[in-house]
Amino acid sequence: MREETLEEWARHYHSNSEMRETFRAQALSLKKTHEQGYYVVDFNLNQILVGESESYGKYVQFQKVAPFPKQEEEALKLKNVKTECFLEIGLYSSMFSDLTVQFNPTFLKENFDRFAIFLPEEEFRYYKKVFVYDNMDYLCDFLAKNAEMQVNKMEKELESEGGRSFNKSTPVGRAVSQSEKESFGQEPSSQAAFATTLVLSFVVITLSLLIPLMAFLFGVS
Repeated sequence: MREETLEEWARHYHSNSEMRETFRAQALSLKKTHEQGYYVVDFNLNQILVGESESYGKYVQFQKVAPFPKQEEEALKLKNVKTECFLEIGLYSSMFSDLTVQFNPTFLKENFDRFAIFLPEEEFRYYKKVFVYDNMDYLCDFLAKNAEMQVNKMEKELESEGGRSFNKSTPVGRAVSQSEKESFGQEPSSQAAFATTLVLSFVVITLSLLIPLMAFLFGVS
């Protein structure tokens, strides 16, 4: 099992997909912390642990948490999520190490659209929704909803293009696909059935005429 602080993790280069995986794990950790009745007191990078294990994969652990004070739970949840967004945008854009910019929440909120070049499209929409418009949502839930919407959209497009479509990677889809193949292999089409009936009728009529004629000819001879 490998573990380091988020500050140590941030010193190395990470692709957007690696950052998404880490920030998704961080959002999941924050969500679980809230569900257990706690909030994060300190988002300092050296107070957040990032690790990876064979059993759980990527995980994030907050070192300083405290129980929610009475009647402040919802406000502190939103504050935690917004602080997490601020931290992640800073890491995406490397602004924490840029001394030429006074990177703070007020500056970010007033200049948010300028950060679009640093962020993946989905994350940009999420961070703007939460950080600028104060909509309460966890990144892990947002990404899961988007993935589900994309799957539904693809299924609808397939249905509109091909009439009825099934996902052949699922057991139901494979069963339906096999059933269709068997039905096509066993049942003749209407045109084929009509042609078969016509040929049989012709053979029956021919034999009914040919047999008496042959009997007459052989009888005469």
